[in-house]
Amino acid sequence: MLKHIFLLLVLIFCYFLWEQRPVKYGPGVMVNSQPNVEAVNRTATFDIKDATLIPKYHIEGTIRVIAKKSYWFDNKRHIAPTDLVLGWNRMSDDKLLRKLLITIDDRSYDVQMAKPPSMRGTIHEYVLMAHAIPATERIREKLATVRRGQLISFSGFIVDVRTKDEKSWVSPVRDGKPAVRSAQWIWIEHLFFEEPSTIQSSEATR
Repeated sequence: MLKHIFLLLVLIFCYFLWEQRPVKYGPGVMVNSQPNVEAVNRTATFDIKDATLIPKYHIEGTIRVIAKKSYWFDNKRHIAPTDLVLGWNRMSDDKLLRKLLITIDDRSYDVQMAKPPSMRGTIHEYVLMAHAIPATERIREKLATVRRGQLISFSGFIVDVRTKDEKSWVSPVRDGKPAVRSAQWIWIEHLFFEEPSTIQSSEATR
């Protein structure tokens, strides 16, 4: 009986690893454009669980997931159960990503380079870190299945978070725009998985 239970646990673990394996497309930029961000002229807020979300920018775009972390015991997991590091331009190219180790720790990301590329100083200009706040249970389920390397399209709002016990988590701003090298709290209303052919066809018709 114990042998069967152990075997079942091993199979579940192997399936989990298989489902979370990175998606690779080979050399070439997968996403050319950065997400579109526009300031919000509205006073309406969103109330979720024990927090209020204050919209600052509307955001939408197609982008590549270059790192992901899900939380089970973090004290912010009920608001944002998943962190994503998202990349575009050269940071969506497997040729460059193979030279980088991108990790998430303590709600921030780090980039280590095995062989620093010529664009070392500009890498962070093509990266967005999102504390992903799901608007629905369906979005929460999709976030749980997102894989590193995958292409996604999403839309929602960059927000500040104010909890009922008066804690505030702010999305940093610099020069009137979301700050580079920072993590943004993003309320995700729509999330779709994409394929390279879909993105290329869309860009060709613009």
